[in-house]
Amino acid sequence: MPDDVTSESRALILRMIEEAGAPLNVEDLTERTGLHANTVRGHLDILLATNVISREPHSTTSRGRPRWLYAMTSGHTSPYQQLAEVLASELSRIGDDTAARVADLWANLLPPLHAAQNSDEAVAEAAAALEQLGFSTSVNPSGDAITVTDCPYSALVEANPVICDIHASLVARVFAQIGQPVTLDSMDVWVRPGLCVAHLSRADLAPARIISAADLEPEGEHS
Repeated sequence: MPDDVTSESRALILRMIEEAGAPLNVEDLTERTGLHANTVRGHLDILLATNVISREPHSTTSRGRPRWLYAMTSGHTSPYQQLAEVLASELSRIGDDTAARVADLWANLLPPLHAAQNSDEAVAEAAAALEQLGFSTSVNPSGDAITVTDCPYSALVEANPVICDIHASLVARVFAQIGQPVTLDSMDVWVRPGLCVAHLSRADLAPARIISAADLEPEGEHS
């Protein structure tokens, strides 16, 4: 199935759930969209993974597999959930410039960023922005790296690694808006499962001295 058809089908399912006013099951969505039940289930799995929708078992006395009812996630207007909706419809047709476009959209969904008074404040502001979008973060003692965990999109990353490019683009844009000489140098993706590290370049940090291991005399060798 062409990518644009896939995205349109997912957007149609999302609209049907949003406009229904009551939870729907797979059979309801199959009837309303004209899509095959397996196709509907596939789109529902992606929407569930991005937390755009939720599901609960339909109360029944019959045995066997439960019938699920699908509804919009409560409080669907948060920035994270708005981006999740964008991702759900865009990932299957993403192109070279889409990561930058989605990162711009995501940055615009954030509350206005405050102009940082110094570089430490700029790093804290960037970490707080990621927290607002559903991640957990911690800044290292020197303030030149942000560890990012609890990615809300981890279930989608393996099939859509461009999500990580979007995250990196977002961090870079946040620093560009804060107005301090701090920039994203690189992003290490999944250093350990579910853990990423944003390495930062700061004009105010410079070591007094760098000792290279290659310059050290091997133990036991003396001139």
